[in-house]
Amino acid sequence: MSFLESKRAPWVLVAALMLVAYARVAGCGFIWDDDDYVTNNPVLRTIGGLYDIWFVPTSLPQYYPLVHTTFWLEHAVWGLDPLGYHVVNVALHGASALALLRIGRRLAVPGILFGALWFAVHPVHVESVAWVTERKNVLSLLCYLLAAERWLKWHDGDGGKSYAIGSLWFVGALFSKTVTASLPAALLVVIWWRDGKLTARAWRAALPWLLIGAGLGYFTVHLEATHVGAAGQSWQLAGLERVLVAGRACWFYVYSLIWPLHTCFNYPRWDVDVAAASQWLFPIGAALAVVAAWALRARIGRGPAAALMIFGGTLFPAIGFFDVYPFRYSFVADHFQYHASVAVMVALAAFVTTRTARLAATARLGAAAVFLLGTAVVASLDVGQYRDFETLWRVTLEKNPRSAIAHTNLGAVETDAYGQAKQAGRMRDAAGHLAAAERHLRQVLELDATSHEARTNLGVLAQQQGKRVEARRLYREALDQKRDDAGTWSNLAALEIEEGRASAALPHVQQALSLDPDHVNARIVRGWALCELRRFGDAKADLEWVLRRAGASYVGAGYVDDVQRRYATCLLELKDHRGAAEQALSLLRRLPQDPDARSVMARALAQLCLQYPEDKVRRFVQAGLQRAGLDFAEAAALVAAQLRALGDEGRARRLEGS
Repeated sequence: MSFLESKRAPWVLVAALMLVAYARVAGCGFIWDDDDYVTNNPVLRTIGGLYDIWFVPTSLPQYYPLVHTTFWLEHAVWGLDPLGYHVVNVALHGASALALLRIGRRLAVPGILFGALWFAVHPVHVESVAWVTERKNVLSLLCYLLAAERWLKWHDGDGGKSYAIGSLWFVGALFSKTVTASLPAALLVVIWWRDGKLTARAWRAALPWLLIGAGLGYFTVHLEATHVGAAGQSWQLAGLERVLVAGRACWFYVYSLIWPLHTCFNYPRWDVDVAAASQWLFPIGAALAVVAAWALRARIGRGPAAALMIFGGTLFPAIGFFDVYPFRYSFVADHFQYHASVAVMVALAAFVTTRTARLAATARLGAAAVFLLGTAVVASLDVGQYRDFETLWRVTLEKNPRSAIAHTNLGAVETDAYGQAKQAGRMRDAAGHLAAAERHLRQVLELDATSHEARTNLGVLAQQQGKRVEARRLYREALDQKRDDAGTWSNLAALEIEEGRASAALPHVQQALSLDPDHVNARIVRGWALCELRRFGDAKADLEWVLRRAGASYVGAGYVDDVQRRYATCLLELKDHRGAAEQALSLLRRLPQDPDARSVMARALAQLCLQYPEDKVRRFVQAGLQRAGLDFAEAAALVAAQLRALGDEGRARRLEGS
């Protein structure tokens, strides 16, 4: 028995090739959307979050509860270390390659080992594997393939247990991503391809799965429009325009599978024109390809027709007939074809294998090895762009200079950098970041005059420069474009507070929270406004919510420091002196010279000195200061000054003397 015929060969080959392709994910972090799915997702932090994951669909960015359950478990094990999430994605993708191999061998597909290995390292799959948020793809496909394997086993004579287990895997696939609703139809096509007919047994088995898939698929479409936000001018395509998009998308995906050297996170969005005859070549060509494959099935076999039907059917939800949020920026994305690619890749692998059967075995093996290794190297190069948020968008802009979303996100990155540099007093750096931010955001408006995000970010820049009139105008213009944008309402509220109108800020921030009750910045702004209005009890609730949501991973983030300062002040004003002292000392661990934290600490500890025995207070102070890495004598002097202000000279002297 040769190595390739051994049971361990597929495991070794998949592992080796994927190590070449995906070793670089060890250096990748979190990118776009990963905050909503993982890093800033409150349902991952509590036991109660599991209930929300399964029974409160709007608590998630998309209702894929099995995906978020895996994130919940991982968060409990390794917190927010991105490496763990990336390793799991890679493992799931590799497991799918092995599951595909098992199904192919059951169906006696020629060249299935080559097809499975090609699938494992194909560059168009990098987006699904190296992007944590696309756990949706890698988990759902594995469940999809395991369900298919069980269904086929049952169909070929195994007992009802296989069908039951397959049904569970299918539901798991749907709860990971509802594009897998196409599986029962694909299985019917597979049976037709293999047997040349469909039995009543096959139809009866597929029908329950079709009904379940249709129900959950409809629910996903509904949430995409009402919860995710895939509705409005950017998604308003007429019926014929959708046909043009679908036809061109199909050819785009086939081409990218054959020639994957120009992958991009955000491809250019096509201009759709039903009057342009050239654009009709795509859907007409796609239809003719299917018709030809069907008409010639007696001569060339049923394989091409089956592959095209499965490919097109699996792609159907993502080629223009249903609105999904990314269509605002592009009609195609590599991760859209993750499931559908299996059919084409297996068909191409079978075609190449049968056409090269007369070549010497060593020549075929050598060519396959060179091809797969080269493909893995190309995939590895693509992995690098997923290193971090900024790198992703800079690489995207290099490949697609007219990417509005890349300019928008880089504008936000430069805006944040401008604020940080300005706060740190690095004015030269601040000027550079300011110019870069304005350049990106102005470019967005040239590409998309309706962009509310660009106007909002330009408003933030103006506000940071003290240009409040301009900031207000930009926020109002942004709201004219998108009235239900919670972030813009929150920014407008913050502007009101800066101008000394905390009462006027409250209606704006309430509007933001009515649109998005979990909007972090809106909660921060409302807590700020309530503090300014001295409604400390109400403010405390908002600030506590933010600190609970932020979690340990956000310690040291600028907004967390501001929230903790206000929270400590609230506790002090509410006479929770011990809590105020603890919050102040926690902040001083990170910012030892922070004047507000020092003031709250001193005032809170002075009050504690008046309430409790001096020895007890001293031990509490010494322990807190030791954790904070602060000098006791320096802190004691601050507390003593507060005690003197309260008229207790004796305690002040004893504290200083200790």
